[in-house]
Amino acid sequence: MIRAGHGGVYAEDWLDKGKIGIGWDFGSKDIASMKREQIRATYLAEHPNESKNRVAAIVGQVYRFAHEMTQGQTVVMYDPASRLYHIGVITGDCVPTRDEDDPAYTRTVRWETSASRDALKQSSKNSLGGIQTIFAVSDEVMNDLRSATGTSQPIPEEAAGEDASDDNEDTRAATYDNGIELIKDRVNQLDWEDMERLVAGLLKAMGYCARITPKGPDGGRDVIASPDALGLESPRIVVEVKHRKGAMGASAIRSFIGGLRTNDHGLYVSTGGFTREARYEADRSNVPMRLLDLDGFVRHYVDVYDKTDEETRDILPLTRIWWPA
Repeated sequence: MIRAGHGGVYAEDWLDKGKIGIGWDFGSKDIASMKREQIRATYLAEHPNESKNRVAAIVGQVYRFAHEMTQGQTVVMYDPASRLYHIGVITGDCVPTRDEDDPAYTRTVRWETSASRDALKQSSKNSLGGIQTIFAVSDEVMNDLRSATGTSQPIPEEAAGEDASDDNEDTRAATYDNGIELIKDRVNQLDWEDMERLVAGLLKAMGYCARITPKGPDGGRDVIASPDALGLESPRIVVEVKHRKGAMGASAIRSFIGGLRTNDHGLYVSTGGFTREARYEADRSNVPMRLLDLDGFVRHYVDVYDKTDEETRDILPLTRIWWPA
């Protein structure tokens, strides 16, 4: 398995372009031709003040990408936006890239299928939350992934074991992302009423006065928020909440935008995500409009959790974890 950057920022691009990558920069040198000690020496020359533990962890990851990954091996990559584990086959060697928007080194991949995180066993979810950028997936977990795609089959032997890691920035970021995924799992277990209350609680924690609209034909208005309790000050935020599986399409976004009044701001929350066409529809809107998928919602919720009220915390309680500086 390989992480698509912090928070899966590269996932969509890797899927579109059929590749994977790592971001550690060795000045475009050919790391695929280097032995482990050469990789270590090259990295130390660029980062002489790094701790021994951090250097060991990074060199192990780089060596794995350059040498232990080989053409024909299975690779797994997670996209937190869609909550899908994408499974493919490595088809190319490790090569340096020249595009500054790309990771420093890439390999080509033929993506073949995907598995929903929601369809996996809890033990598999925990295992796939490893803190390494690159780590081996056990046969048991891989078979669970295959079963979730409907293509269960024997898995060939892969490189085993994980490199030692240090309590560095990369480890903290990976641990944070794992926590986000566990919170998203919990959100998906809520019913639609609790989800609406959670959205209202988020807006309250952000400083708005928010209320849930009465049930019935609401014209796309599940929650109304404004800076004042009477709802007379701007901006007035009109919120539609869809708590279901499946991405919302462009037609749903057009309908929502069409129901907004003058000076309204729109917020569309969909735990099932949005299609590309839906995002395009929101981007071209003439009214202030924001789409919030499950990943985005949870990250906002974590940011303002300390300001949430007791009712909101009862719906989705969190525990703070302290990390040594």
